[in-house]
Amino acid sequence: MSLLHRQLGAVNFTPLKPLFMDLFTASHAIMPGLAGMPPLLSHIDAKHNSSVQAQPPTSPTLLYSLSQLEDQLKVAYKLVTEGKFADALKVFTRMLHMIPLTVVETRKEVDEVKELVSICKHYHIALRCELKRKELKEDDAKRAMELAAYFTHCKLEPMHLALSLRSAMSIFFKNKNLGTCAHFCRRLLELTPGPKIADQARQVLTACEKAPNDAVRIEYDPRNPFDICSITFTPIYKGSKYAEDPYTGARFVPKCEGQLSPLGDFVRIGADASGLIVSPTQLTGRNAL
Repeated sequence: MSLLHRQLGAVNFTPLKPLFMDLFTASHAIMPGLAGMPPLLSHIDAKHNSSVQAQPPTSPTLLYSLSQLEDQLKVAYKLVTEGKFADALKVFTRMLHMIPLTVVETRKEVDEVKELVSICKHYHIALRCELKRKELKEDDAKRAMELAAYFTHCKLEPMHLALSLRSAMSIFFKNKNLGTCAHFCRRLLELTPGPKIADQARQVLTACEKAPNDAVRIEYDPRNPFDICSITFTPIYKGSKYAEDPYTGARFVPKCEGQLSPLGDFVRIGADASGLIVSPTQLTGRNAL
């Protein structure tokens, strides 16, 4: 817990407790003793070699691995494709909990773990935007359009980005924000979707170009790069001040500093932290911890 606090700014360990308990259980074996005697507790060594008669202990056996994380990612992707966003969000959250408790051996694997953190960040923010939109009342068209637009600006797999663009295209067309709707149509066509989706996007684009105006003014500028604060669900445009989640790098508006990051609910936004350590190759000495 101290290491996670120093490395990531972790302050709330309740979400991690089940994983801690699983790690403890997996690193021990219980052996029955003689009749009337208590069982024996044995520590399972990560590098135990049964062919060697005697060897010094190294470290506890591990439970979480890079391959497990990759399997979890496949599950999460499938859930997103099926539109099961709440379930997918739970899987991405679990991955964010598992990653700091994973150990890898090579620099290449370290880079792969960092890429997984980035993927989890973008999907977590995107899915929370969409789930937030679905909670809105039907008459809140302005906010619904904003959240639909933000959903399209997260780094997602092409098929999932296409889903977000189709949703935004439909919502903006329905609310007669045709100028911005045309923007989504063009982005969707750039992904070269299937013939049916492409034909639909072209038809909507043709209709939008006849009257490329927006009926409702919203907080969204597609030409100005921005990050999404997933607490206020507002854009943080380039050059604006922000507070950062030291684990995932997610950005939040300054007033969110000191709060728990919703990306895992265990890291404090704006905390001073040294960074994620998942491999001995990242260490230059004991002080690096």
